[in-house]
Amino acid sequence: MAELSSPAAVNDIAVEAPRVWRRPSPIRKVLPVLVVSFISVSSLQAQSASPVSQPPPPRAIYTPKPVYRAEWAKQGLAGKGVVLVTIDKQTGMVTGARMLTSTGNQQLDGAVLQAYSQWRFDPRTVAVSQLKIPIEFAKRPAPQPAKRTLPQPVILLIILAIAVAAVGFLRRKRV
Repeated sequence: MAELSSPAAVNDIAVEAPRVWRRPSPIRKVLPVLVVSFISVSSLQAQSASPVSQPPPPRAIYTPKPVYRAEWAKQGLAGKGVVLVTIDKQTGMVTGARMLTSTGNQQLDGAVLQAYSQWRFDPRTVAVSQLKIPIEFAKRPAPQPAKRTLPQPVILLIILAIAVAAVGFLRRKRV
């Protein structure tokens, strides 16, 4: 008689249990429909809950740039800041300018405030009375001295001398 207690014998004898088909319950039929409905409704709510939109910024019609003096460039002055300008909605003129965030240098801040206080906006586009404007003064590389080049007549003379030498060399070769 064969040993039935060994694992190999048990594996050989094991038979897969027959599958019994059962009719799906009504909940199993309805559950996928409920899940899909819930997902679609929640995505519609997410789309309809749009954030509060900001009015478009006013259109600037006169925007003088801040003056960046040559001596400031030599000193390497640089910085970032934010200016808050107050705009008259009727005229579009800037009635006030102040630094919200300083550039880190009073000279740069002064140049920014002087320039931005002269700005003008199209009054038809002014929906807000205050506007934040970022400003950045970046360090510029120092101008490099110009390379010394030979004047153009000297270059032409050199080319002419090379051509004469080549012609002379070719004539000697023929003789």
